[in-house]
Amino acid sequence: MGNHRLANRSLLVVAAALLAAACGIAPLQPDRQARAPRLDGFGTATLAVQSPSAEARQLFAQGMGQAYGFNEREAQRSFKAALALDPDCAMCAWGVAWQMGPNINWTERQGVKDALPYLDHALRRAATLPPRDRELIGALALRYAHASEARNIAPLQAQVCGAGAGNEEKADPLDIAYAERMRLLADRYPDDPDVLSLYAEAELIATRVDWWDERGQPAGRIGELADKLEAALTRQPRHTGLNHYLIHTVDDVHQAGRAEAAADRLGALAPKSPRLLHMPSHTYAQIGRYADAERVNAEALAADEAMRATLKQQGFTPGTDWRGHNGNFRWYAALMQGRGELALQVARANSLRGGGDHGGTQPLLTLMRLERWDELLREAPPAGKGSKTLVLTELARGTALARLGRPAEAREALARMEPAAAMLNTMAGERPDYMSKQMRGIAGSAQARLRAEIASAEGRHEEALGQQALAITAAKDIDGAEPPLLAAGNRLALGDMQLRARDWAAAEQSFRRDLAEHPQSGWALRGLSQALQAQDRRAEADAARAALASAWAEADAGLRGPL
Repeated sequence: MGNHRLANRSLLVVAAALLAAACGIAPLQPDRQARAPRLDGFGTATLAVQSPSAEARQLFAQGMGQAYGFNEREAQRSFKAALALDPDCAMCAWGVAWQMGPNINWTERQGVKDALPYLDHALRRAATLPPRDRELIGALALRYAHASEARNIAPLQAQVCGAGAGNEEKADPLDIAYAERMRLLADRYPDDPDVLSLYAEAELIATRVDWWDERGQPAGRIGELADKLEAALTRQPRHTGLNHYLIHTVDDVHQAGRAEAAADRLGALAPKSPRLLHMPSHTYAQIGRYADAERVNAEALAADEAMRATLKQQGFTPGTDWRGHNGNFRWYAALMQGRGELALQVARANSLRGGGDHGGTQPLLTLMRLERWDELLREAPPAGKGSKTLVLTELARGTALARLGRPAEAREALARMEPAAAMLNTMAGERPDYMSKQMRGIAGSAQARLRAEIASAEGRHEEALGQQALAITAAKDIDGAEPPLLAAGNRLALGDMQLRARDWAAAEQSFRRDLAEHPQSGWALRGLSQALQAQDRRAEADAARAALASAWAEADAGLRGPL
């Protein structure tokens, strides 16, 4: 979720300013030269426009497909091109305004100012529209604080004025009000999959706490939303938006099985959409289908390159770039399969592409997970010199040195790491946004992990286990990201340290807990079988080895060992 935190006074000022601006909006003059690329294979929607221009109708439909594929820039291009062909198309203007606003991946509202003229254009032409379309435009007017909704915004402002301030991320009250308006519309039009999809997007944006807690219990209306989406998909299983938003809504290890059928359908519904080819991997990773998660991200990466080539051929620059996210997810899925060589290949490609959240350290992190210590120390360091890159580089190298019995050199790596970790913490402060949590998580978990590795190498097992427990706590937010930022290795490391300390029962519990969080994890099954065997629980150890053989059917032979 994106960072969106405003003080009460600021909220009132912004809302008032938007209302004032809306009162004096100059009539929009649609750009009659606006054009859009022609893109197919992105799924379909039932929401259509009434326009004498067949081409405008086609472009609007294309815009809906791009919107459901989270390609906001291409959606805006399509809606603007439709409006150029039919300047009286109210819903074409609504589409532009909608796509300029917050979305699941970027919940900020900076685009609202630019969206208001398009929304105003839609409102001025809404009188002859069907009731549903008029209500969709009206709901967006509430979200953007257009003057036409002043009566409904006034009590909202009073509510905001009396609310308590805090440091946690909070949704804008206008986004909350919009979600509530869309909920009422979804109830009013229960057989309309697009209204429900729009409501799903709104509710997910308005719910800033984790959508499901650690026990699998929903926040706010998320559980109710999941039920609505499931029920709608029994009637319209091929609707792109419904399938996409169900995957998001139940993206939790306890709930993801509810979206398995949607995940299996979605890629075929939108075979050229990088985002929608990728999305099933969220479900697959949660339920332990790591081979499928790797496969769909490989397909998504290929689709992204194909789309970029298509745009260039038609004279357009690419919009949203999903290659970093899809590449990171493919890397994680390959590691979870135990396919070390593939994971290393993907890591190198990801680092060449720009490094992303890992600052180019993904090859080092891969070799660390694979315990290829000598090879790790021979690996060229990343080109980047940022604090995040330095912290992760020293984590990997220091861990290798500790495992090779060179703790004094590992301490030197820790000493180099600590100033960079302090810088990350300074930059992050106490802010609640994702990037700040990421910086704090990397700094805290990396220091604790390397201290634990050094203590373990020196036989100070109690200290090692204590430090590694701290690493798990510090990594909560980064391990909870999708995919887990550092491939969720901290609890596995704790189990391995417990095995080295000959605390078999504690190791068993660590690996069982990791399996609960990452079903079918070969890493956890491997450790569990060792812990059970050490306790002379042979039948259970044999069962764990059988599960490991199934989970790691394609794993590197060196990782599987004798089964």
